[in-house]
Amino acid sequence: MNQWTKGLTLVASATLLAACSTGGSDSKKADSKKDGVVEITLWHAMNGPHQEALTKLVDEYNESQDKYKVIEQNQGDYKTLTQSIMAAGSSKTLPTIAQATPSNVPDFAGAGILAPLDDVLMTEDGFKQDELDQIYPGFMEGTKFDGKTYSMPFSKSARIMFVNEDILKEYNMTEIKTWDDVKKLGEAMKAKGDDRVAMGLENDVLMELETMARQNGADWISEDLKNIDIDSPKIVETLEFIKEGLDNNWINTAGEEGYYSGIFGRGQSALYIGSSAGIAHVEPVAEENKLNWSTAEIPVFGEGEPLTLFAGNDLTVFKSASKEQMAGAINFIKFLLEAEQTADWAIQTGYLPITKGGVESKEYQEFLKENPRQEAAIKELPYGKNQAKFVGSGEYRNIALQAIDQIISGDAKPADVLKNLQKQTTEIVNKSK
Repeated sequence: MNQWTKGLTLVASATLLAACSTGGSDSKKADSKKDGVVEITLWHAMNGPHQEALTKLVDEYNESQDKYKVIEQNQGDYKTLTQSIMAAGSSKTLPTIAQATPSNVPDFAGAGILAPLDDVLMTEDGFKQDELDQIYPGFMEGTKFDGKTYSMPFSKSARIMFVNEDILKEYNMTEIKTWDDVKKLGEAMKAKGDDRVAMGLENDVLMELETMARQNGADWISEDLKNIDIDSPKIVETLEFIKEGLDNNWINTAGEEGYYSGIFGRGQSALYIGSSAGIAHVEPVAEENKLNWSTAEIPVFGEGEPLTLFAGNDLTVFKSASKEQMAGAINFIKFLLEAEQTADWAIQTGYLPITKGGVESKEYQEFLKENPRQEAAIKELPYGKNQAKFVGSGEYRNIALQAIDQIISGDAKPADVLKNLQKQTTEIVNKSK
């Protein structure tokens, strides 16, 4: 905690002006009210159509009752949002609620600025037990850190596979269920001299590596932090498979384009694994190129079970909030997670409905009939998992990316690099306990 607080102070001095210019200095004092209405400030990083959808929900909430008023304040992108929170934590100008990535939550909690929510979720203006039970378990499990609930799910996504149906038909493959299927397709394309690629991945293959390793029976970093097996034979096997695919060009990454959606949309790959929220980015390019495409659940590696990792953001509430603001924050989050609102949010943004009621709602079921490419992510909801949370997860991620890059871009042996990554990760995780 002391190391994190020191870092927070250093960053705050550099980012406080930015935070003030985007609304940080306008945060109301914890006990402030206006005309008897409790004001709730919401910091977020939604832009474009996503911000329009959020503004619509905020307006609907404010019109639905007269006890609380939510004031949304856009902080730019996610990096700027995080910097604004760190600066506001130092200057004591935090908002009531903010979006946060799951990897940020442990650091914010470790700094003592987040409010644990367990005791306030089911108060007068909060959730009933049956409403909490509607939230998909994987999403709710992802809100826990150090045995406490520090966030609530909101803008969540899962990894799905984008499929070029014409390429599969050309190679007499009806579906791709496993990574062995991907390799089989890739080798067939290579043998035919096909310049297109079997599988495309984003430049950051860390999430795919962890997903495949956990499908293969490894813990990677267990969610209870009791086991770290990054250098296990099962993970070495997984990384060697990815390396083989990259070396033989039946797997490739987005490179200078940054994201693979455009490459896939132009018909340059048979498959592509990306975020379910990325469907909206693929659609216009695919339409322009008259692509015959669909989506599917991601393939399984080895003899393992289906597994996908959730991504996206949660909503956090800060300790500086007054009792009234805390109640209003929970009431607003409850509103967002009601079936109608979570379904509408998913329809407008491409994120996932957070609750079973949202998925089963008439509105969302009609949406799925008209937009069947969204179904793959819904099928993955029952077996979606979260990455482990710990203080220092940002530091771990940086060294993990560097380690994987050593293997992918150079001649380093996976077993040697993963052994070193195991040691470094264990040290970071143990410091967080």
